[in-house]
Amino acid sequence: MRPTRRTLVVLALGASLTLAACGGDAEDPAPTTQAPTAADRLGQAHDVLVDAGSVHLELAGTGLPEEEKSYIIGAVGEGTMDPPAFTGTITARLAGIQADVPTVALDGDLWVKLPYVPAHVRTDPADLGVPDPATLFDPQDGLVGLLPQTQDPQFGDEARAGADVVQEVTGTLPGKAVTDLLYAGDAASPFDVTYGLVEEGWELRTVEITGPFYPPATSTYTVTLTAYGEPVTVTKP
Repeated sequence: MRPTRRTLVVLALGASLTLAACGGDAEDPAPTTQAPTAADRLGQAHDVLVDAGSVHLELAGTGLPEEEKSYIIGAVGEGTMDPPAFTGTITARLAGIQADVPTVALDGDLWVKLPYVPAHVRTDPADLGVPDPATLFDPQDGLVGLLPQTQDPQFGDEARAGADVVQEVTGTLPGKAVTDLLYAGDAASPFDVTYGLVEEGWELRTVEITGPFYPPATSTYTVTLTAYGEPVTVTKP
């Protein structure tokens, strides 16, 4: 039986649609990958800092109330994460007097060299009203532990931190996370945080935390981290 003209038209249309579908598949663009989010970058910075194992730290406080008797003004030193330890100098207001205090913190013990004292003495951080500086370097509960607790992280501006250009990431931190670490602040209030991340390597260079450290005042502590992975030795005095 010879195919009718209508049958030939239907077959031709079917073949055309089949070829068009096959050609479309070949020309479909490759799937695109989603750009890293601010939370992704904080996760990278977390891992880079933990892997480094040691770092140089500088801490500076601003907007600190004069009426407070004891608080940390600043600190400079080195720390390790395994075990968490610190050696350096802390500038603090102690019983209303500002002093530079050489400090060693290791294995849960704290030694400080107070003004007019010839040697380091072992003391309890709670007696001085200051945090144990070694806790800043704890790989889980220290400064690096704030990164995954950051709420609603968003990319901010590019800024300069010393010789580095950093990508800022902004967000908020639960008050308890801040007060547990820095031994100051209103645990019921959120704190604003801005991180400075060095692009490419994604080192965490700066952490700026602002909020009610000494309510009702609003104060800021800024931490700068450098010298990732350089050898650091902390020994008891």
